[in-house]
Amino acid sequence: MPKSVMSKTVMSIVVLALLTAGGYWLLQRTTPAECKVCRREIHAAARAVIEVDGKQEAVCCVRCAMTLDEQEQKPVRLVEVTDYIRRKALAPEDAFYVEGSRIVLCQSHEPHLDETKHAQSRVFDRCEPSVYAFARREEAEAFAAQNGGAVLRFAELMKELSQQAPAPAANAPAGARTQRKP
Repeated sequence: MPKSVMSKTVMSIVVLALLTAGGYWLLQRTTPAECKVCRREIHAAARAVIEVDGKQEAVCCVRCAMTLDEQEQKPVRLVEVTDYIRRKALAPEDAFYVEGSRIVLCQSHEPHLDETKHAQSRVFDRCEPSVYAFARREEAEAFAAQNGGAVLRFAELMKELSQQAPAPAANAPAGARTQRKP
């Protein structure tokens, strides 16, 4: 094979490899992040970061983190929440929360199908009622006035969670109850 044909072949392979790598990179950048808990898109306005078993993970919303804690009975610590308006990270204890508004960013629009491929009616959605974080009380109150819901502080939200969680079984070892850390 002549040298010019060989160099054109190598250059073509290199260009093809670069285009493939660039396409893959672009696809990764444009594909929305997915919540590992509920498999829904992580919205910039509702994103939260949790810590489970020493590992931090982004989730779609504060409610998803709360229901994970309740259902899995593992210690789940809320590390970071996102200001609904500015899309900036906040410490959970510094935020004002609106719970139960009409706005539900995590709502699933596809029907859940049973084993016979028929749509099931929704009984439970781990992301509802919605919970959104705000940096300022005035903004949370304005959002609640327009969209419904109650304005809460972090301690009130966690108190609600601890009231909803089932008590450990009578024969469970001491300390078996999930410890919720603010």
